[in-house]
Amino acid sequence: MTFFSILIALIAEQYRPVNANHWIRRMSDRWLDWIAKEFGGKNQTGATPVGARIACTIAFILPTVIVFAIYVACMLKYKILGFIWNVIIAYLFFGFRQFSHSYTKVHEAIEIHDLPAARAALAEWYGPDLDVSNLNETEVISLALERAIVGAHRHVFGVLFWFLMPLGPAGIVMYRLADTAITRWTAKGDFNLSEAARYFFYVIDWIPSRITAMGFAIVGNFEDAAYAWRHLTHKWSDSINAVILSAGSGALGVRLGEPLTEPDSDQALLMAEAGEPQIYEIGIEPSERTMRSAVGLVWRLVIVWLALLLMLTIALWLG
Repeated sequence: MTFFSILIALIAEQYRPVNANHWIRRMSDRWLDWIAKEFGGKNQTGATPVGARIACTIAFILPTVIVFAIYVACMLKYKILGFIWNVIIAYLFFGFRQFSHSYTKVHEAIEIHDLPAARAALAEWYGPDLDVSNLNETEVISLALERAIVGAHRHVFGVLFWFLMPLGPAGIVMYRLADTAITRWTAKGDFNLSEAARYFFYVIDWIPSRITAMGFAIVGNFEDAAYAWRHLTHKWSDSINAVILSAGSGALGVRLGEPLTEPDSDQALLMAEAGEPQIYEIGIEPSERTMRSAVGLVWRLVIVWLALLLMLTIALWLG
């Protein structure tokens, strides 16, 4: 049932994508804003640490419990209702089109070498926090790839992991709300709320992010992905995304993130004498071709996931 729920949801999402103006997105934003209003602003940094933890519990766990209760009630009454509920939740909360539309706009501009249009599309995607005025084409491509790799995990693979857990569709809601809350509460300037949401998401995403990284390594350049995962995660300050970005860049064979400083010969000699491995940058600079390769990488991993789910479904039927 899980395999067909995901397949139907992905197909439906291709024809009617859930964009930022969709009612479920607006409802989620209003729910998180209400939580921030009720529990935030207690001191100069926003919510108190205890209040922030309570806010996360209510914001993420309460909707999860409600969705899970509906799922259980549907399964106990008629299993077909449980299947329909699975499809609805999967359709509303994950899919390519929730992040790929912006990536496509950047890619189309890069294809015709329209740098101003590519900058504009990237600025719209990232929001006001990113100054794109001085970015060259390689930098635009690099930032678009990073955003797309993280988006593929948070909208597809991370969500898929939680869908396969015993919580079923409720796990999807918990994961997506926690992810949205980080951005939403950070924008409000509430430090304690945003940090509590970030820690909550880090806990629930620790295993999924590493499974996604392994998946990128399997369907891409395995050796470079493994090397980057082991040695280059420190290039990104965000520990939540570092594993995915390092493995994704290695799998694509490109350099993403801030460049590393090459060690001088004396330092390299001392490291060699101490038996420490030297850390080098890998891959080439990203290009338009890399953007096409990234799409193929994500789709290959989706196909692997679906193939494994299909085999598991057939095995359960035969068993």
